[in-house]
Amino acid sequence: MAKKKGTDPRFERIAQSKDIPILVLDQKWHHLFSVDGKPKEIQRLEKKVNKHLARQGRLNQDMKELKGLKHKLMKNIMVNMDEIGEEGQETPKLREDRRLITEINDRMDGGRSEIKGLEEELRADNERLMAETISYCYGLMNQYEAEREEIASWLRQTRMELKRKVIRKESIEDKNKEIYTYLHDIFGARITETFDVRYWAEYK
Repeated sequence: MAKKKGTDPRFERIAQSKDIPILVLDQKWHHLFSVDGKPKEIQRLEKKVNKHLARQGRLNQDMKELKGLKHKLMKNIMVNMDEIGEEGQETPKLREDRRLITEINDRMDGGRSEIKGLEEELRADNERLMAETISYCYGLMNQYEAEREEIASWLRQTRMELKRKVIRKESIEDKNKEIYTYLHDIFGARITETFDVRYWAEYK
């Protein structure tokens, strides 16, 4: 696993200049860590981003429900407008509906403000997660490249040694053939074949 040396500021600048997707929602991002697992800093940032997303989801759901409730109250007010007295006085029910609408508007304004702030935090932490991911992955690739070079060097040396061994093997075979031929020429076939019976198995 790559050792953490601190995120390169260049990665952070690149991340801030790009419109990047939410990394924790991308399965391919998770696959980057399928072998060695996620480093602690990436795990920490992932939890922060997930927390932002969960809060964002709850706020959006709350806003949707508040919008529906407001629509229902507005509809009730329109339907019950004839309940206003001759002097323009509203009934308690209409006053309560208006009060609830005011409260809902305040809550929706607060919700929109929180969502905006949350989006800023989400983008910032997602950018940090991207920078940390790139820094980690390039560090890991550099380690793999160093190991690849080491293996490539070993293979080159092994191939050279193999070639030397092959040449030596062929030289030995040629020497044995040469010696046998000389023996055959010096002592003749009959004597050589006699020794063949005795020494051939050992020679082989």
